[in-house]
Amino acid sequence: MRFAARLAPVVLLAVSLAGCDKAQIAQLQSQTVTVSMTATNTDAWLFNVWDLIDDVNKDNVPDDGMVHLFCESVPVTIGQPPRKIPVVAPWQYSLRVSVLRADSNEFEQISDDIYLNQFSNLTPYDDQVLFGGNTARKDDLPITDTVGSTCSVTMTQACAVDADCPGTETCPPTTHLYRWTNARQMTALHRSVVLATSNPLSDRDLGTYGFRNGLCSVSTDPGPASLAGAPGAFTFELGKGETIKVEARKAVGAPQGLIDDSIPAGPLTTTEPALSAQFTVDGITVTSVGGNTGSETVPGAGLSFFYSSR
Repeated sequence: MRFAARLAPVVLLAVSLAGCDKAQIAQLQSQTVTVSMTATNTDAWLFNVWDLIDDVNKDNVPDDGMVHLFCESVPVTIGQPPRKIPVVAPWQYSLRVSVLRADSNEFEQISDDIYLNQFSNLTPYDDQVLFGGNTARKDDLPITDTVGSTCSVTMTQACAVDADCPGTETCPPTTHLYRWTNARQMTALHRSVVLATSNPLSDRDLGTYGFRNGLCSVSTDPGPASLAGAPGAFTFELGKGETIKVEARKAVGAPQGLIDDSIPAGPLTTTEPALSAQFTVDGITVTSVGGNTGSETVPGAGLSFFYSSR
């Protein structure tokens, strides 16, 4: 009876496996591995940030339909460039993932060739939104545009008359009320800042509003932070006894538009970021791998590591 009792679980296991097809059995023996990349070990300018809207009637709806981001530096000391804080940085890189099958002696590339194009892959932007310490407040800013010249065809719409506007007619003044709302702190590499629209105040030459005349960004869009145009990490089912190898290398130089060469050091420090790989097995982060999951901070540096499923 004792022997039968001990045997029962074995029989039940055999029956349950017999009811599985080969694909299900293989799945029981495989592990789901994911690979993603970030660029770390660098920093970026810190700004106080507001939503800036033209809202004459104060209904919190922008009169022109536009919400601009207004940035003002958080200096180390008054009159100095902005303070910098640690960030993850958008950076382009190439990636190759290969696998050594249990019945083979050569690695097989399993990542698409597009991943080898360093401009197809971009690490995440800084996503920090900070509130602590941002106590700055700005009062509403009323501005009246007065047109001294007589009406012309280009002013027809502003004059609310048709194209035969008499040359003696003068365009009426336009009143604006700029309001700063939704105060927070973000860095120059926050995606919202990188993609910010032009600041209407900068076109009015009203003086210097913070560092860089209040412009949040003059950058071009490097694109979404993604792996070969797709969101998320590279995912693969690694079979029992198989080995995965990951190789990645940074692009030489930051994505276009992220560094403003007209200002010393730009939004990044002079030390560019290191490329860092995040590797998980069945959802658990694994750091015990062969090789290195991080690169050096020198231009074009890479990383390479492998992991074997047992």
